[in-house]
Amino acid sequence: MKLSPIAASLALALLLGTVDRFVRAEDAPKSPVVVEKKDASEPNSEEREIDDYDYPSLFDAPEILRKLDKTAPIWVSKDRVNVALGGVICLREGPLEFFACRRDSKEHESIVSLDLPPHLIHAALLAIGASQGAPAKYDPVFVPPSGDKIEIEVRWRDGLGSVQKIRAQELVLENESGATMKADWVFTGGLFGVDPDGKKYYLANVTGEVFGVSNFPGSVLDVPFESSSDNASLCYAPNTPKIPPVGTKVLLILSKKGEQKDEK
Repeated sequence: MKLSPIAASLALALLLGTVDRFVRAEDAPKSPVVVEKKDASEPNSEEREIDDYDYPSLFDAPEILRKLDKTAPIWVSKDRVNVALGGVICLREGPLEFFACRRDSKEHESIVSLDLPPHLIHAALLAIGASQGAPAKYDPVFVPPSGDKIEIEVRWRDGLGSVQKIRAQELVLENESGATMKADWVFTGGLFGVDPDGKKYYLANVTGEVFGVSNFPGSVLDVPFESSSDNASLCYAPNTPKIPPVGTKVLLILSKKGEQKDEK
């Protein structure tokens, strides 16, 4: 994959932990990577409670993880194979439109809540060599979401302290068949939005759409076919018996499909 000079330098800088500001909207590459719209109602980093859970301890080789942000729980492995995200289980049953959302956004319809701005996930996926495609399009005809296939593994500690590992799809059921989710997620990259002043912002940072199981334009990852967001026609539901208790801290490990994952 060939990145634009701005996207390549950003991804490298993030990997090395040297970037703590955003690229200006007008300088951003075609990939909607780094522009965050600030909401006056959102607490800043000094006001917001910092999650100090030891997420890297769920990774088999935590010494190879490189943190991408001073406070957000997101890492890239030194070998640029894995992206690791810290999150928490927020739902075990009910309507499902997302596998993961941004904190304080769509927890009522997502299994995992992530306390980090989604543009960082986009940048991290670029850093491991993933190629973005595009979100679903509906006009004049439906075009499904596209992009590199991304694997997601979920890890957590059970009541005895043992690390549990499972593919994200195992936590989701197909409503029609009752079987485990078979579809892959693809790296669409989401979209920019434009505010009333004409300034661009990374849409998922505002909407909270991160990893979808229904098609939404802001989702960083989506399923590669038409998947309704109408509650009466939802394609997926939580696989309640396999989902750990609400409040459980989890590590999501992302990789390009077919690439080696963190395992000994």
